[in-house]
Amino acid sequence: MQQKKFRTQRKMLLIEGLLPLQEAAQSAYRIAEIFYDPGLLEKPGTAEFIAGIQSKDKARCYSVSSRELRELSSEVTPQGIVATAEQSVYEPGDLKGNLLLLDGIRDPGNAGTLFRIAHWFGLGGLLLTSDSVEAFNPKVVRGSMGSVFHLPFLECGEIPEPLLREHTLILSRVHEGSDIREIPREGIQPFILAIGNEARGVSAVWNDLPHRDLTLPAPGTAESLNAAVAAAVILTKLLY
Repeated sequence: MQQKKFRTQRKMLLIEGLLPLQEAAQSAYRIAEIFYDPGLLEKPGTAEFIAGIQSKDKARCYSVSSRELRELSSEVTPQGIVATAEQSVYEPGDLKGNLLLLDGIRDPGNAGTLFRIAHWFGLGGLLLTSDSVEAFNPKVVRGSMGSVFHLPFLECGEIPEPLLREHTLILSRVHEGSDIREIPREGIQPFILAIGNEARGVSAVWNDLPHRDLTLPAPGTAESLNAAVAAAVILTKLLY
């Protein structure tokens, strides 16, 4: 499950840590297996939590040694519990309201944080371009703190026509476009906010689509802003 080809073949994903597993258990995802360090059961409520998943999802549960847990986990220091779950598949119609487009976001930590941000701001889903990191990468799942289980998403090469027709496409730019302070909230919702990677920004492929360019002016002299931080700042302006 640590390798994409096997996750794809089996249509499964890896969950590492108690908090992401708790989020998965509260979602529509079905948990298949749980591997845990028996010492974790000393934490109040954990034994009941695992038993609840076993009852609800018919998950197979295994008590394993610390060495075995390290072999199962992608983390250097596992958090005492690892699980597998069935992947969910979404359609364009599952994405509602305001959306986030991850354009060439390759860093799994950034992608996971962007899922968490989208969840916090109540967005209706995410689009990930084909050159972005896979949503079910274990580091994305872990970085999202389980938010990946609560949002529909599409991994696609282009924006599906129905979504493009129903949304205002907003391209975040580093040094060009309308000042964010000049963008009124009225008339642009629902929107698809495109966030590019820090090295090249949003792709030029979107320039031929109807869109609005938006920039976040920098009072300071830093060359760029972390993609997830930029998304949070822009969404604050667009939604509050």
